Amino acid sequence: MSSCTCHHHHEAERGTRWVCLITLVTMATEILAGWLFGSMALMADGWHMAGHAGAMGVAWFAYVYMRTHRGDRRFVFGPGKINALAGFVSALGLGLVSVFMIVESAHRLVAPTSIAFTEAMVVAVLGLVVNIASAWLLRDREHASHDTDQNLRAAYLHVLADALTSVLAIAALAGGKFWGLTRLDPIMGVVGAVVVGKWAIALTRDTAAILLDMRAPEHVSATVRQRLESTGASIRDLALWYVGPQEMAASVCLAAPTAAPPETYTDIVRAVPEVAFVRVEVHNLPCPGEKDHDH
Repeated sequence: MSSCTCHHHHEAERGTRWVCLITLVTMATEILAGWLFGSMALMADGWHMAGHAGAMGVAWFAYVYMRTHRGDRRFVFGPGKINALAGFVSALGLGLVSVFMIVESAHRLVAPTSIAFTEAMVVAVLGLVVNIASAWLLRDREHASHDTDQNLRAAYLHVLADALTSVLAIAALAGGKFWGLTRLDPIMGVVGAVVVGKWAIALTRDTAAILLDMRAPEHVSATVRQRLESTGASIRDLALWYVGPQEMAASVCLAAPTAAPPETYTDIVRAVPEVAFVRVEVHNLPCPGEKDHDH
């Protein structure tokens, strides 16, 4: 594991830990204030924050688990896939939130309910401030972290989803309070649900691809292929797949007129920054199967 990857995991773990703690404090404050002041809006947002805290807890747990189980021999390619698994679980959670928002918004379009606009706007503004601070803690510091770290991306999307719904809620509540547009609130709910649903589908697709060992991006395969072929070897088979955030495994079968020891080719492949695990099979030309085929 490279020092760069270790640094990334440390930063991501610290960010998710802070966001989880901030969310828990906000949740407890809103539920307590809602109980003391008799505001259902405050209590509802507090319980919403409880689900948000659960998602952040899953993300935090994934980083702690990867750190504490690094080197555990029960994991053939390390515990890195817990990262994609946590992202997949969060994606399913986002999808359920999207469905709930659509159902609830449709119900309120058909049967409007009274809204305490002032209290609800206070709650929405508080939630927006918390989510902006959380998004800053989970931002993409390395400009590629959200492409390879699906756990961090999932946590970030949870925060963005909440920030988006807060902005839409503030706009809808302002429309209702100042211009009497009471149906704007459920309409904005549907808009937010569609956006959150699209994020959930994209995250589910990307994390499932990693969990199912789909091949890594072509540019990494091209780099490995180019370095091996520069030694005069002929590649018979090459597979690269993600085993964790910013970590890939490589399986190579190659042949050469005068083959070097497998360790030589292993070092060449491992020199590619994204590759953490390497398995190399080497044959002298012609390969046994090819020789039989010629006869």
